[in-house]
Amino acid sequence: MAAKSKQTPRSSKPRNVPPAKTGISVRPRTDERPRTSTFQPDFWRNHWLPAVILLLLPVGLYALSLQFGYNLDDEMVIWKNSFVQQGWAGLRDIFAADSFLGYFKEPKFLLEGGRYRPLSLATFAVEVGIFGKDNPQLPYISHGINILLYGFTAIGLYRILAGLFPVSNQGRWFFSLPFLGAVIFLLHPLHVEVVANIKGRDEILALLGSLGALWATLKYYDTRRFGWLFVAGASLFLGMMAKENALTFVAVIPLTVWVFAKVPARRLIGSTTALVAAALLFILVRYQAMGYMLHHGEAMDDLMNNPFLDMTGSERLATIFLTLGWYVKLLFVPHPLTHDYYPYHVPKVGWTDWRALVSLALYLGMGIWAVLNLRQRKVAAWCILYYLLTLSIVSNLFVSVGTFMNERFVYMPSVAFCVLLAWFFARRLPALIQEPPDRPSIIGAMLLIGIAGLYGWRTVTRVPDWRDEVTLNAAGVKVSEGSARSHCFYVTSLYKTSYIEARNTSNLSEKTRITDEMEYHIKRSLQINPKYGPALMMSAAVATARFDLDHQLDKLFHEFEHVIAQMPYNANLRDFVDQNMTSYLDAANSDKYIAFCHRVGYEFFYLQKKDAATALHFLQFGLDRQTEDLRILADMAEIYAAQGDAVKAADMRSRAEVSRNN
Repeated sequence: MAAKSKQTPRSSKPRNVPPAKTGISVRPRTDERPRTSTFQPDFWRNHWLPAVILLLLPVGLYALSLQFGYNLDDEMVIWKNSFVQQGWAGLRDIFAADSFLGYFKEPKFLLEGGRYRPLSLATFAVEVGIFGKDNPQLPYISHGINILLYGFTAIGLYRILAGLFPVSNQGRWFFSLPFLGAVIFLLHPLHVEVVANIKGRDEILALLGSLGALWATLKYYDTRRFGWLFVAGASLFLGMMAKENALTFVAVIPLTVWVFAKVPARRLIGSTTALVAAALLFILVRYQAMGYMLHHGEAMDDLMNNPFLDMTGSERLATIFLTLGWYVKLLFVPHPLTHDYYPYHVPKVGWTDWRALVSLALYLGMGIWAVLNLRQRKVAAWCILYYLLTLSIVSNLFVSVGTFMNERFVYMPSVAFCVLLAWFFARRLPALIQEPPDRPSIIGAMLLIGIAGLYGWRTVTRVPDWRDEVTLNAAGVKVSEGSARSHCFYVTSLYKTSYIEARNTSNLSEKTRITDEMEYHIKRSLQINPKYGPALMMSAAVATARFDLDHQLDKLFHEFEHVIAQMPYNANLRDFVDQNMTSYLDAANSDKYIAFCHRVGYEFFYLQKKDAATALHFLQFGLDRQTEDLRILADMAEIYAAQGDAVKAADMRSRAEVSRNN
């Protein structure tokens, strides 16, 4: 087994071409093609051990997730997505429409630009087609595929880095920059959300396709075979079909070739043209499927899908830079971690907040330094520019992504951090202490083992949080205490699992404990965002849980009235209220029941909302399920008369007269 790449004999190189320090060669003006250590046909024969390690490492890190089911947005893209559930038959619809259409069944303009990411949905549909949608093993298979794709991504990264940074003659492959960069990539805890959540496959496929395009482009410059440009364009196109952020590699790939292969700028036109053509094709396909580019013309007035709602331009920009600073912090210190960065776990800040100012200074400093040092082709300059380019599309600076930030958004940009860290330990630190590159020194090995150990430990301890909705939201609410969404999702998961199970038992203390916990968190959610629809809906459900314990009907109806006033035409809320109305009727509370029907039906929907139909709907509850109540009959008589229905109005008055005489 070879410990490092074979070196090309001097005699095999054209005399007029100097050896490339990076291991990437540019084809000389002769018929003889150079063979560098990068593109030897027997590369994998000499590097099979690193490849095996990189494939097995994620299995060890994420093995527990093989027991997990669906979670979080898996509902929208897999098990409740009608296109995906059709298996093979749904592929056409998946590629022809917004990725959420199969879930909502009708166009929903929830997020700016919509979402067109058909490739990952297509893989889910293929899994359904092969294994069956009712197969209980299907989610475990999907988790396994995510892990394998993650391992393949690390192997692809290693292969590219082995070309950009060949192992020195005195180096060791296990301490080389390519291997360290790939291992750090696999160990990084920020990637748990992508790998452990099946939906995160879009991120994995996007990076895999982008790296494939980079590799094919480097192959083109090594062989000058134009077929590799086609491969590069096709690979990048597939990456973009997985997720739009692969578009940034249209700039990343020429930058990488220029820095490491030292290709003159004029010779980058050919490869760049192929990449631009792939991007234009993707944009055309996306437009045909979506019907618009970025702006669908609908107002984004939901705080959970437009977190910058009601912010000034200055506050928006300051808050964005606050999150950009958090990304840098999380790359170096990935703790604490959460799946929820919604309002207001990330606080709304202005330029008086020192964190926003420090982040702005940091990014300006990084950008200026990278540009000034790029002509010297410094590795750190390339890492910074790669990071800025790939982060730009999810930064909220140019287009709103629907949330302040997310750990999965830094999956693609994190490659730069991993390369930079590996470069420091394999190349920069040895130079500082006058040691050979790619060889473990005592200082470097100790530091690297410590960092890798901490990253690996944090990854392994983070994976169990993704087991199910309860564990994920319980972990999230501890970190994202300021997020309305986090508290609401935690209550929802508790209600659907723990409370429903406890409700059917005689364990009063357990029901009380769960109800108390739900009540606290739903109140906290509405305190953060009083207009948050899902939280309002859950507050009605929690109110029914409290009523089952204390039987205080006034409290229950007061909560119902509050929620109905906030979202009077929410179909889910109406169904919930309708289904529960008969549960609260007995002889002891008939007056409270009638009063509720009068206040909601007559006073709110008729007098305030001018909605006679809905008013009659609620008044009918009082009419059908109680003795003839004079107030309800008078309310309905007035409404029917106003509608011009004299017959029904007279009937209500007649019934009221009979009831009064009795």
